[in-house]
Amino acid sequence: MPRFELGPWKRCVAATSVLLVTLTAGVVHAQAAAQPTPAQIRDAAEAFDRGREAYKAEKYLLAAEQFERADAAAPSATALELAIRSRTTAGDADRAATLSALSLERHSDDEKLTELAQKTIEASKADLYELTVRCSEPCELSDGNKIVHGRPALTRRVFLAPGEHELRAGFGEGRTDSKSVTATAAGTGELAFEAPAKEPEATEPDPVVTAPAPPPQADRGPKQGGGLPPIVFWVGASVTTAVGGATIWSGLDTVNNPGTDRVQAECEAGDEQCPLYQEGRKKQLRTNILIGATGLLGVATALVGVLATDWDGGKVSASKPGRAQFEAFVDWKDGINAGARGRF
Repeated sequence: MPRFELGPWKRCVAATSVLLVTLTAGVVHAQAAAQPTPAQIRDAAEAFDRGREAYKAEKYLLAAEQFERADAAAPSATALELAIRSRTTAGDADRAATLSALSLERHSDDEKLTELAQKTIEASKADLYELTVRCSEPCELSDGNKIVHGRPALTRRVFLAPGEHELRAGFGEGRTDSKSVTATAAGTGELAFEAPAKEPEATEPDPVVTAPAPPPQADRGPKQGGGLPPIVFWVGASVTTAVGGATIWSGLDTVNNPGTDRVQAECEAGDEQCPLYQEGRKKQLRTNILIGATGLLGVATALVGVLATDWDGGKVSASKPGRAQFEAFVDWKDGINAGARGRF
């Protein structure tokens, strides 16, 4: 009959299919862990295929490592069986026996695997040291720098080659416990590991909430009052009264000195150069100026009193806007100019 060979990619597909079927059947086992994720199944399938290729190439140590990697990613009776065969063929009797003890715990209902595991243990039991390990919490084990294959558990059977061994139990979160063992051929023993207490979680103090600092205020110089003091209004009123009095006097003086009758008697009609006529005109101009000044001062004083005087003595309410400020002025440039000026 002609020999039929699968191509590399077909072998990968076939190996993946076998492993997936095995994983599906193993999920219902009482000791199985949580169902593997799709990523873990993919990693297991890839490691399984590399193990098969290494086994065919008679690289048994590499094959055993890959089968164990596949079983670690997604527990599988098939991967564990091939790991036992690879370790046995490579001469790692102690590790093959330890894998066999693990398979008896996990897959006691698998007759084929159970038979292989029991034969493997019986074949090397006289040359190995059988150690029962108990942990106060599920732990992982390592023998020196070699990991003991298997997920964290409370109890494990481990087979050791004769000699000194440093076993370490890992409990997660950086907690470990180490013990030394002197292994003898065909001997047995027990070892217990205590999980160190967990470090208390650091608690952060409650944040202290502080009110934000007020924004810096621009330097605006000395604080200004709310308006002019009342004395300014009274001074303005007094000046207005005085100028008003001068206006009345000037008006009377213009009418009586020199007077209309005297000007008509001493000056010819139409003679504007007559001294008395000129004197009357000057006094008339003076009176008109005083009348205008009195009116402007009166208006300016009234505005100062109503809008620019701080009658409250500097007590400014936050709800009141600032008062307008005014001042009266008289300007003689280009003729007489008088009025009030200020700001709101």
